[in-house]
Amino acid sequence: MFIFDCETGGKTTNSVILSMACIFFDARKKPGPEELRDTAFFAKFSVKDQVERFGRGFTRSSLDWWGKQCDIVKAKSFRPDPVSDIPIDVGIEMMRDWSKQFENHDKCWVWARGNLDQLVLDAMEETLAIPPVFFYNRWRDVRTAVDLMTGSTSGYCKVEYDDFDPAHHIMKHDPIDDCVYDAMMLMYGVNE
Repeated sequence: MFIFDCETGGKTTNSVILSMACIFFDARKKPGPEELRDTAFFAKFSVKDQVERFGRGFTRSSLDWWGKQCDIVKAKSFRPDPVSDIPIDVGIEMMRDWSKQFENHDKCWVWARGNLDQLVLDAMEETLAIPPVFFYNRWRDVRTAVDLMTGSTSGYCKVEYDDFDPAHHIMKHDPIDDCVYDAMMLMYGVNE
């Protein structure tokens, strides 16, 4: 299975994609958080390129929201870095190539928190006129699964895994950490 997360400049399909992460995991093998991080794909994108080539943008509310995030998260996804920021089409192809190393990569479910991440990625792939990395029928929603498995109504649950505390081990809105946390809930989630 894959878990995907992206950070964006808004909640619409034409928002810039700031960064994205994807993790592969086999739930039967019950990997821990560090094993999950070890499989992670991550890319940070050039906002200027997306604005100039594709007319993508930010919403005022998202800019305000990003302004309230911690410096570590802003540095990872929000602040431009001319050295490490890559064009979005290059990043998507890198993720496609990365995904091919995993057995049954073209049949695995792809989990995301809600549908915005899928919709933004799908819209960008359509704009680029490239086939999707993950076809629409493979996507699954983490929130729904967690609620059904644990009786939660928030899309979050307690994780029963030795020494794992999201408050200390997860940096919210770091796309890799967001993927790790969702995978941990899917594998080790319990009713609070």
